[in-house]
Amino acid sequence: QVKSATMYRSFSPNLVRPNQPLRKPSSTPVALITALPSPRHPTMPNATPVRPASGAIGDGKSMPSFADRSLPDTPCIHLTGNFRCKRCKKTPYCSVVCQTEDWKAHRHMCKSIDLEPENLQRVYFKDLHITKIIKGTDIQASVVEFYSPGRFFLVAQSPELLEALQYISTELQKTNSCPSMRTYVPHVGEVCAVQFSCDLNWYRGLVQTLAADQKTANILYIDFGNEEDVPVDRIKPLAANIQPFCPCAMECHIAGVVPVTGNWSGECRISVKQLLAGKIVTVRLVESLENGRIHAVDILLSMGKKLSTFLLEHGYAAEETVNETPTQQKINAMVSASLDNFRRLSDGKDDNTWAQPPEPLTLAVGDSFSVVVTHLQSPNEIIVQKVENAGVIQELQLKLREHCCQAPAPHNFRPAPSTVCCAQFSEDKQWYRAKILAYSSEERVCVGYLDFGNSEEVDLGYLQPISTSLLALPMQAMACGLAGVQPVGESWSEDCLLALQRRVSNRILRLEIQGAHEGKALVAMIDEASDPQANVAELLISAGFAAPAPPPVPTSSDQQADETATVPAEPHVPAPACEPLVWSCSELPCDGQTVALLASVLENPQEFYCRINNPTDHQRLIELGAELKQHCAAEASPFVPKVGEPCCDYLCSSCDKEWYRAMVNELSEDVSVNFVDYGYSMKVEKDHIRSITPRLLNLPFQAIRCWLTGVEPLGSEWSSEALLWFQSLVDGKQLSARVLCATEQGYGVELESKGQNVAAALISAQLAKVPGAVPKETHATTGSEHKHQENIQENENSQMHVQASDQTGISSKKMPTEGHSAVPSEAPSFPVDWKTVELPLNDTFQPCIAAVTSPSLFYLLVPSQVDQQKLQEVMMELVAYCSNIRACLSSTVLSRPVPGAACCAQFSADNNWYRAVVLEVGDNEMSVIYADYGNSEKVPFSRILPITKHLLQLPFQITRCTLTGKEHFPTELPEEVLQMFQSQLLNGVLATVQSFNGSVNVLSLTLPTERGGGHLTTMILDALQDQANSNPCSSTTQNADQTDSTTGLKHTTATTGLTIPEREPQTPQQKKNTSAVSVNGLLLFFIFCCLSFHIDHLEQLVQLQLSLIKQFVGQTK
Repeated sequence: QVKSATMYRSFSPNLVRPNQPLRKPSSTPVALITALPSPRHPTMPNATPVRPASGAIGDGKSMPSFADRSLPDTPCIHLTGNFRCKRCKKTPYCSVVCQTEDWKAHRHMCKSIDLEPENLQRVYFKDLHITKIIKGTDIQASVVEFYSPGRFFLVAQSPELLEALQYISTELQKTNSCPSMRTYVPHVGEVCAVQFSCDLNWYRGLVQTLAADQKTANILYIDFGNEEDVPVDRIKPLAANIQPFCPCAMECHIAGVVPVTGNWSGECRISVKQLLAGKIVTVRLVESLENGRIHAVDILLSMGKKLSTFLLEHGYAAEETVNETPTQQKINAMVSASLDNFRRLSDGKDDNTWAQPPEPLTLAVGDSFSVVVTHLQSPNEIIVQKVENAGVIQELQLKLREHCCQAPAPHNFRPAPSTVCCAQFSEDKQWYRAKILAYSSEERVCVGYLDFGNSEEVDLGYLQPISTSLLALPMQAMACGLAGVQPVGESWSEDCLLALQRRVSNRILRLEIQGAHEGKALVAMIDEASDPQANVAELLISAGFAAPAPPPVPTSSDQQADETATVPAEPHVPAPACEPLVWSCSELPCDGQTVALLASVLENPQEFYCRINNPTDHQRLIELGAELKQHCAAEASPFVPKVGEPCCDYLCSSCDKEWYRAMVNELSEDVSVNFVDYGYSMKVEKDHIRSITPRLLNLPFQAIRCWLTGVEPLGSEWSSEALLWFQSLVDGKQLSARVLCATEQGYGVELESKGQNVAAALISAQLAKVPGAVPKETHATTGSEHKHQENIQENENSQMHVQASDQTGISSKKMPTEGHSAVPSEAPSFPVDWKTVELPLNDTFQPCIAAVTSPSLFYLLVPSQVDQQKLQEVMMELVAYCSNIRACLSSTVLSRPVPGAACCAQFSADNNWYRAVVLEVGDNEMSVIYADYGNSEKVPFSRILPITKHLLQLPFQITRCTLTGKEHFPTELPEEVLQMFQSQLLNGVLATVQSFNGSVNVLSLTLPTERGGGHLTTMILDALQDQANSNPCSSTTQNADQTDSTTGLKHTTATTGLTIPEREPQTPQQKKNTSAVSVNGLLLFFIFCCLSFHIDHLEQLVQLQLSLIKQFVGQTK
């Protein structure tokens, strides 16, 4: 958690002559809200997804009254309104009439989210007892959770403590055994009863952060030290009968040392963890911090050394230095003068020493909320207020006014510096909470307004004593600074400050907390009222008022962050001779043994990348990421990449901003690199590349290039169906591989997935062939397609979440531990078997074509009524899911989906996430269709995320279709034929539903009568025949490589417009007797035509049969 820092620093020269406030303290956010224009109701443009409105689900029976006026989460359903339903707190309305009209529909989904009893007493972390340990004493304790030497948790070996832990566990199971019908929303900083995901038992948990949708919370189990994300339906308030015992697990760090590189290395963490894991050690308490909540300790190791000494000797840490800021003469003189002014006339006066400043608001990294700027010094020093607290601030102002008007005029009030009182602001003559900063003279004092951030100098006659009740509300002013920017020169220019003031003043902005520095929140400030939405930091950079700041260096605490940030820059020293770079790659055993693999990037069966499923290497790779970030943040020297040499590459996107190891493949305007730990290749900018050190190359490159033995494509390339099939078998599965050969193209492996041989599965599905074999022609593929879909469904339903199961740790039946967190119920992936709408059989209609990949795969926009309420609920869940998953998919996002796979895509127009289907995959971007709106666009890989099955339960608004007779087409259609098919579809056709095979609608497409009629299947076959006749040599070559022989000789009649496909491949002896056509063959062809085309053509088919019989009789004569 990050607490907004005290907004007033130590007394400095500018406090005597304070700046005038940016605006009056009385102009609260409420006044700004009412002055804003009403937000527009979203509409659905032709090519823009609709931004959904939020709604709750429930079973409310009676219409609740309005809640207090506040800024609604989403626009009103019917009109724009600033009121919300009092029960669900979500649905906005503009008036009582609007609410009454909507109640018939809203009552079915209105559910109270705040059903807690009025007398509920929440228990916060600060309310618990403090662990009492005498400084300098030794205790026996065991390490229950270890993150780094800068943060770990101990449990003292005390009978009283273990007895208390047993009591807490028993009472928690007893009081929470019955399920609750209420939805409880915890507060950040609250200690609750939490159901652990592994054993489903109840433990005490501290709510560290709460998701924006209030559906999940990040929990620290205070009696064991491990953390996890928990749904709010598994969180309950702590029962009143449970005593507020101190946390059984003490949070500690090693005293007197700091990491050498600013962050503890992975090697250091592993080494120390091996020394402490499962052992009872002697711990000496050096110092208690944060009111006794965190302890600085040292540990005596079994080898006789202290842990701090071990860290120093092995080069993992350096001695901690206390940075003492030099005392400035002017500041000393002013402080001395201020105290003299206060003391000179203070004898016998009320010094107000009891009135201490209230607590600041508690914030957490990842929080996002609407704010108004109340005071502005620079991009690094901004004071804001939460818009949602506007009502609270207005109520406070009324109480202050009432208090000061009723209180008698003070005659002996002379508050001491740093105390709080009521001060009358000079501009509006209203009363506000103020902190005494300094005495500029005997009768004048400098005050800072706690809830607005500005300051001024006033006479003592404008001060009043404050009451205890007026100090209960936390300080509403929050100090923050823009993340990712720094001044172009030594300081911020006047033009920059003026432009920033114009941009942020009198506006409601959205604030996203991204970090903390020197006790102040680092934020992204978004102006959502502008079109398009604008990031204030990016505007300053684009205008030349600011420069991009380097990526922030992650630290284990704010203290470490401050120390890292304040280290002065050393003068440049010529670097010694560069140490040669030596690297290695992970290798697979070639002695016939079986090894477990995980796929990372899938191109096709002849080229894919895997990683060995080794938990140790996986952990080392995670720790390497932190080391890369630290190294690249400190590395500022220019770097010239060279082809064939490794480097560090910064992948900067909306969902992944991390450093990775890469190999330079090609140099041009941009640099083509391969991410060696994942197998993914792309082009990056040169300024996103840094040099790499030999230390960062110790871990072998994890990506291993492989190819599947025993198969080859049916044609010259792998078909889209084969790629989909291969991905469904391999992606996200735990694979078993055996190396059969090793070449320059990688390892040729025999691959098994869930006991199924992948190569054999491709061949049995008739999507691949044995090398050198002649492919068999198949006219009826319904059975194999059905089996294909069944296998895809089986594979998707049985995905193994190996990352969760591969974690290691110290197990305990009673203690929840991080290493044994629960396996999630579903893992995000790029599924190809998403549910599609089944169209009515034999129904003829004019389709609305959404996208076309090939005759085998195209998409229609379903002409059915869209359930907007359900769709909006799915969209809200999707936004929350994408926000939560982006931070933890740094490796998963490197996997490449195949055409036809479902995914989440970020729309370029509004930067919101929507459900989508991949149409085409390029080198650095892919083409997608937004599955609920029908529009498509090309997006970079950084705007693509995997999707969960839960988000696919509501069918897409597009439906997947294929053309009847596609089995007579070659595997890859010529470009001219594909363009002809797409052109005919877009110009308008009539569609008739022939069948539904479980995953795709099989359609017969015909041209309208005004365009001459005719089947598109026939037109494609005719175009293929014409191309084969115009280029017989290439046709012969092509026929040898393709699955079907239908590009050969065909018989066309003018009466029906139908094309007769060639019969089964013939032997040389059979080809000599081609004139002897059997009547049985004609009858079989007649039956095939009846099954393949609509019943309306039955009469034409009968005439065709008679003409063929006459022809046969003439030939036999």
